[in-house]
Amino acid sequence: MQQRTTEWIEKVDLNYHSRQYATPFRSTVLFCEWLEKLNCLNADSKLQIADIGTGQGANIYHMSNKFRHCTYVGLDINTDLIETGNNFFKEKKIHNCRLEYGDIYNLDAKHISNFDGVVSYQTLSWLPGYEAPLKAMMKLNPEWIALTSLFYDGEADCHIDVKNFIKDKNSIYNIYSLPRIKEFLSRHGYSDIQTTPFNIDVDLAKPADKGMGTYTETLQSGDKIQIAGPLLMPWYFILARKL
Repeated sequence: MQQRTTEWIEKVDLNYHSRQYATPFRSTVLFCEWLEKLNCLNADSKLQIADIGTGQGANIYHMSNKFRHCTYVGLDINTDLIETGNNFFKEKKIHNCRLEYGDIYNLDAKHISNFDGVVSYQTLSWLPGYEAPLKAMMKLNPEWIALTSLFYDGEADCHIDVKNFIKDKNSIYNIYSLPRIKEFLSRHGYSDIQTTPFNIDVDLAKPADKGMGTYTETLQSGDKIQIAGPLLMPWYFILARKL
């Protein structure tokens, strides 16, 4: 399967990536805290970590500040983002982070068995399907795989193709069945699985342009839900480990 390139190479919002160096998304911050609570990572960890779909590497930059003794390799198909991210790490004299070209549908065999853990932030639901990407991550043979993406805690997948007329851009916003994802991971050897919904703890303003920008609404319970354009955004964290 080949990923369409418009949303990843040809029409990329550079500000979306660069602003996360200074202010990481709350999902990134809370995801790392969650992994620490599950004893997956801690301040003394010395693991080799791969980030699939890394963009400019803002997520591994945040991870490197929190888990300083780990080594991080970010893989992405956008060579401009890779160059920008590597320049950022060089300027900041960060030596445990580097970015490399990597197509999730054709990952280099040199990466097999080189990583203790694989992370992928906000990527899986923006790909045409979950089977091939997850198989590629599992082929790297890490001890664990950790994901943030859109999932439904029920027996239904939603395949959503969005046309954003404001930005003249098509993109995928798929929501996958969490039970099916867990069964798929378990069937391929990653059967120690932990999941939790991501409940955002800050308010996001509704964009004035009525495009696909994410914003929050507060329920009567006090919980906040995330919405992008006409779509609800049911975020979950997943950690799958080998037994």
